[in-house]
Amino acid sequence: MRRTVGQSSTARGLRAAGWVLACVATILLLVACGSSGSSSSNAKAATAARGDGVASKSPVQIVTAAQAALRATNGFVAAGTLSQGGQTVRLRIVDAGASMVQVQMSEDGKSAEIIALAAAGYVRANRAFWNAQAGVEAGSLADRWIELPASASQQLTSGFGQFAPSMFARCLGEDLGTLSRDGTTTIDGKPAVVVRQAGNAPGSSPGTLAVATSGPAYPLRLTSNGPTRPGGKIDACNNGKGGDTEGSLTLSDFDRAPAITAPKHPLKAGGSPGSSI
Repeated sequence: MRRTVGQSSTARGLRAAGWVLACVATILLLVACGSSGSSSSNAKAATAARGDGVASKSPVQIVTAAQAALRATNGFVAAGTLSQGGQTVRLRIVDAGASMVQVQMSEDGKSAEIIALAAAGYVRANRAFWNAQAGVEAGSLADRWIELPASASQQLTSGFGQFAPSMFARCLGEDLGTLSRDGTTTIDGKPAVVVRQAGNAPGSSPGTLAVATSGPAYPLRLTSNGPTRPGGKIDACNNGKGGDTEGSLTLSDFDRAPAITAPKHPLKAGGSPGSSI
């Protein structure tokens, strides 16, 4: 996994944020590679996106139903394992809506957690992480929450906007390549129909999408089992460079994501007179 190490000697929290964001960027390749509407439009989308009967629809219609159901939700939890460049990262993402996202990641004994709120961003990492990534004495930073400077917090909030249900839904439908039905399965006790993506178009990768067949047609699991082709439409869902990310994400807790709050008494980064680090 490529590391991004900050250059400021005073904003050590940015180094943790850079590493986490570098890892998070690979998730978009797994997905396919705004804001929600009014309550009335969401209700309409939810009605149109019921999973009942979706198993009999075409692959394109199944993906479209999953997109509509995801747009209508106010948050979700995604958890899984991703591999890139011979390294494996375990992660858990909580999107609680209203620009609130929490990401937990671990790799080979190193772990980091980041919280992005509308007005602030926070990072916490363990001793192994700081030793390996930041090149600093970890004793004073290990397992401590660090509040990032305002500019970095804004970048985090903007970057994590890609995990808003509306944007996540958009990415599900881009650069798909050839789609086909691949039977049915059960995800955490929920019946689902599986759509297979051939990965034969620019910007696409081979993999599957499991969509709920009862209740809302939520996307329950995304998998990628091959490299992403370069090319395709360049946007928030695809940087056009391709990649070798593989793995899976399981989505759950739609409209029931845990609350995300700012940590108490964080250290402050940024080099201002009141900074703690």
